[in-house]
Amino acid sequence: MRPIILLLVFLLLPAPLAAQTGVRQAREAARAASAQEQATSGQAEQAIPPADHSGHGASPEAQQESGAAADHSMHAVPAAPAQAPHVHQEPAPAAQETQDIGVTEKLGGYIAAEAAFRDETGRPVTIGQIIDKPTIVVPIYFSCPNVCAIIQSSLTQVLPDVALTPGVDFQVVSVSFDETDTPELAANQRRNYLAAMDFKYPESGWRFLTGDEKNIRLLTDSLGFGFRRSGRDFLHPVVVMAVSPKGKVVRYLYGTKPLAFDLTMAATEAGKEQIGLSVKRVLAYCFSYDPAGKRYAFNFMKITATGILFILGVLLVSLLLAGRKKRRPRN
Repeated sequence: MRPIILLLVFLLLPAPLAAQTGVRQAREAARAASAQEQATSGQAEQAIPPADHSGHGASPEAQQESGAAADHSMHAVPAAPAQAPHVHQEPAPAAQETQDIGVTEKLGGYIAAEAAFRDETGRPVTIGQIIDKPTIVVPIYFSCPNVCAIIQSSLTQVLPDVALTPGVDFQVVSVSFDETDTPELAANQRRNYLAAMDFKYPESGWRFLTGDEKNIRLLTDSLGFGFRRSGRDFLHPVVVMAVSPKGKVVRYLYGTKPLAFDLTMAATEAGKEQIGLSVKRVLAYCFSYDPAGKRYAFNFMKITATGILFILGVLLVSLLLAGRKKRRPRN
């Protein structure tokens, strides 16, 4: 039995090792490409001449020397008249403009319970007062022309199918991240969406909140929800979060059309303070970033190596168990 096991190990072990070697080489190539891009970017930045700040705080002697050098270089060209002092303004880097847009999952973290908002009637409330049961938090803004309206309309179709009692076992809270939205708009939004469900859904099961920019940022930062204003609209991700009655973030659901089953499971997990599976972690394991193509590609080598190792482990365990059964003495 031992020679058979050793033979299988020698036959199957090179495959996962080769796969792992391929993965390692791909990672090293990606690192090299990334380093080359950074070096190229650094050279480009060094090639840009810095703004002339010689007039800021320069001594009179230095200014005279500079003027003299200019006169010699221009050969009888008269000196330019004095100009107003230059005010240098550094433009915001392009990377920072989109850095805060997206989702940073904070599973197991706690929502900002102290964040202050106003409900549909204009009454001041805190997030801690609102979230007293399993809650599906929906970050939107009321004047959104596309995805926000789509996800809210999708909720009107699936919420009646959630296998829980709304307002008792769970609730939905739509929070506007537009500081210009008002409680009157929130009341109109709730009235319209409840009407889409023929008013069969209780008002206590779907709340709409508005607030100022400070408290909005306090809440969205605690949820890992990053957005940025772009004119009258916003650039933002499309996601809803399940939060427990104690304020713990337990699950993220992505897309404009959440399923009734997913909402039921998310609310159930929130009621148990149970953290759900992170979709981002699964995708990060199965996909790797390709710096050359600047996109995510399916990591075939990693998945193949994992599958081979799993099969090898199962095979070895089976052989060991079979060998033990054969060693047992017969009565």
